[in-house]
Amino acid sequence: MGRLLSFIEGVLFLCAYCLVLSNCGSNGCVDNRSSIPLAQFYSYDAQETALSVDSISIFGIGQPTDSMLLDSAVAVTQVYLPLRFTQDSTQYVIHYEQQGLSSPRYNDTLTFVYRSYPYFVSIDCGAMYNFVIDTCRYTRNILDSVSVTVPEITNKNVESIRIFYTVQTQTPDEE
Repeated sequence: MGRLLSFIEGVLFLCAYCLVLSNCGSNGCVDNRSSIPLAQFYSYDAQETALSVDSISIFGIGQPTDSMLLDSAVAVTQVYLPLRFTQDSTQYVIHYEQQGLSSPRYNDTLTFVYRSYPYFVSIDCGAMYNFVIDTCRYTRNILDSVSVTVPEITNKNVESIRIFYTVQTQTPDEE
């Protein structure tokens, strides 16, 4: 009987040990590990209604690698604009591909000035950088304005930036 109890104790110990080992590791992190601001496009006249923008390209200035975020994209309502944690500012160019607007002189430039700080998430997820946007500068060639609605950029998937355009509505010709 003693041998049977020892065998059962050994099996239970081995099962418990395997259970503990299977719960260790980096598979426990289900959080988003990136802090990237989400920008949404809006009509200046209807500020609560998202706008769909056609034929635009967005790319970074002074990026060390490929910085093309959108390339002749159609029906864009939002875009993620990553910030560099090694710098205190990041710039993006919005290039319009529509006929009559495709000249670089119509490009708009967005400049974000911010502070980055490391943030420890958990043992499983590790650390990441969060950002606090201090200033947003922009040109007004085609776009109307830019608003930073949530200045602290964390790993939460929330709209942080609103990009406004003045939209012309065509009225039918009166007869």
